[in-house]
Formats: sequence, C-alpha cells, structure tokens
Amino acid sequence: MSALLPVVVLSATLVALFGVVLPLLLLGPVLASRTRPQPQQLLFAVVLLIPTVVIGSVFLSWWAVEWLRRYDVAAPELTGIALVAAAVVGLMAPLRLPGGSGPFWLKPLLGFASGILVPMSIIWSVEAGLHELAAGGIGLLVLVALVVLFRIVAKPIARRRDAKLVRTSVRRFQGQLVDVADSAWSLKSARGTADRIVLTYGGESEGEPVGAALILKRDMDWVPKARENESAVFELAKGLNGQPTEAVLAQKQIGTPATLTVRIPGTTILSIRETVADSLSWVEFVGKLELTDADGLLKRQQPEDG
Repeated sequence: MSALLPVVVLSATLVALFGVVLPLLLLGPVLASRTRPQPQQLLFAVVLLIPTVVIGSVFLSWWAVEWLRRYDVAAPELTGIALVAAAVVGLMAPLRLPGGSGPFWLKPLLGFASGILVPMSIIWSVEAGLHELAAGGIGLLVLVALVVLFRIVAKPIARRRDAKLVRTSVRRFQGQLVDVADSAWSLKSARGTADRIVLTYGGESEGEPVGAALILKRDMDWVPKARENESAVFELAKGLNGQPTEAVLAQKQIGTPATLTVRIPGTTILSIRETVADSLSWVEFVGKLELTDADGLLKRQQPEDG
C-alpha cells in the first residue's frame, strides 16, 4: 500500500495542472472577454495547449518514475509513464454527452480515477508475478473500462443537468415564449436570463438533420430596419399572429447562416438563426411556430420531466 500515496499525489497534481490550471491560463482570458470568442482565438489556445501538455507530460513522467523508485515500487518506469498517460487520456477522452456538455467535474474525476487505478493495477499485476508487458495490457484494459463506465454514467447525469437548465431558463424568462409545433423538431437546449433566452432546436428537412436557434429578447424600441449589404426588410404574409408582418432578413455574407427577425405582439422580438446556411424555408418554418408559455413549452418538449 506504500505505493498508493505517491500515485494519488501524482494523479492529483496532473489533474490540477492539466485539467484546471492550464486550461484557465490559456482559455480564461478568451472566455472572460465580454465579446464572443473568435474561432482563431480558440484555435490558438488549443495549438498552445497540445505541445504544453506533451512537454509537461514528459517532465511529469520523469518526476513520477524518480519518486516511485524511492518507494521501491515494482516496474517504476512502466508505472510512472502509465500513470501520466492514463491521467492525460482520462482528462481528454470524449464522453459523447447529450448536447455536448455535462458537469464540469466529470473529466477531472475520470482523469484522477485513471491516474490511480491504472498504475495501481500494473503494480499489483507485477507483484503477482506477471510480466511487465502483461501488466501493461491489464492497465490498458482498466483504462478502457473506466472510459466506458464514465460514458455510461455521464449520460443520465448530463441529461438531468440539461433538463434542469432548460426548465430554469424557460421559467426565468419574462417575455413571450415561442415553440416549434412540429413533432419532427425538438428542443435541444435553452440558455438565458429574464430578458433574453436562446432556444436551440434540432429537426429534419428532406431526411437531413437541420437546426435553428430561436432568440427571444424583451425590447420595446425595436423596429425593422434594413442595413446596406447586410439585411433587408420584407413582409411575411403570415406572422405569428396570422397577420402580415414585417421581418428583417440578415446575412453578413452569401453562404453563411442567415437570421430572420420579427416582432411578437407585445414586448418581445424573435430572431430565428440558421445553424446551416440556406437550410430553412422561412415561410414554412415561421408557420410551425406558435405562442406558448413556460408550462406549455416544457410539457411538450420534456414530457418525461413533467
């Protein structure tokens, strides 16, 4: 059991450095900015992250091997390298969560568990008389089993978390809500405040997956305005209330997703943003929309959650 102490300390150090400190140093300033991060900024942070993790892993592997030798751990070279590799893989392994997100602690927990159980399984295997190669194979199987287990456990946790966020965001919003009245479309996420909410929907069109974001904003002063080379004002034959209404169609560049904005009777404006350029028929999609309240939207989109 003497090997457990250095293994736990090394794993915790790896997770703290690579799972918390390093991402905060590289991505913190970008995410903390009030403006939306540009793809180039995120790409630059990732480009810096990869070599930093590689170089740091080499140094930490050397440190792990040296420390394990002091504790007379079996196969210190194999165990030290496996510890670092397992922790890094655990931190970076995709969990394929619904909606692409989940509780922030899942990845660090997987990295910490991998950094302990994989090297300990190797130590116990070598001490039991197995060859180092066979012990390494057992460690690899343990790592694969941990990743699979976390994927299985993470999905219901992520679903409950996302459902809770949807309910909280929808009930918090104080403007007029809108839902897509089509069984082929479902609500994927909802994020917002009392004055603004983004409802992200996914559906199908001619057998192809499509998506749209409904951006609802409380705004008394908005009026349809055209901008040269960016947006145009036109009249929809049928708006949300069944009457003709003015709309603004905005597209910064040809071939990029467009946004259609209309006023909902009352204090709220609605912007419909494509996720893929030219994937929505605006008249047809607006015809699928209906005014609703928080209870009605949640009952239709989350029937299992009441």
